[in-house]
Amino acid sequence: MGHDLELAINKISFRMRLLRAMQEDNAYTDGLTERDIMILDLLNERGKMTVSEISSAGLNVSDSTISVNVSKLWREKQMVSKTISPENQRTTIVELTDKGRKAVETYRRQHAERFKTLFQAINVTDDEQGVLMQVLSRAIQYFDEYLGLNRANKK
Repeated sequence: MGHDLELAINKISFRMRLLRAMQEDNAYTDGLTERDIMILDLLNERGKMTVSEISSAGLNVSDSTISVNVSKLWREKQMVSKTISPENQRTTIVELTDKGRKAVETYRRQHAERFKTLFQAINVTDDEQGVLMQVLSRAIQYFDEYLGLNRANKK
């Protein structure tokens, strides 16, 4: 990657993080980490899941790490509920609460607002949008392979 492109990406990334920080100061975030948000978003998409299912869904961390995050989301934040599986008493089922759903909605709204602002700033033409979609599709495919998401989605 050329130095100028790398510099431009770093500059826009910094500004997007500033915009995110401003949104988080003005809205409901409850001190959620990026992993917390990913867990909540995953539960919102897939419904009830076990800790093992969450950790194998592309987060690339151990069951024990996910268990710590889930326990915090349950005990401290009341954003998930935990129940023991009737079929296997050693398995815990995790599900979003209303508070967790609200946090996901807030995060998604803020995320959409940030990207709307970005696209207003760069004023992409229809032709440029097509090129951008091709480039982003290649990046998504690369990251899916790099992060093992293709394997996680096939389970």
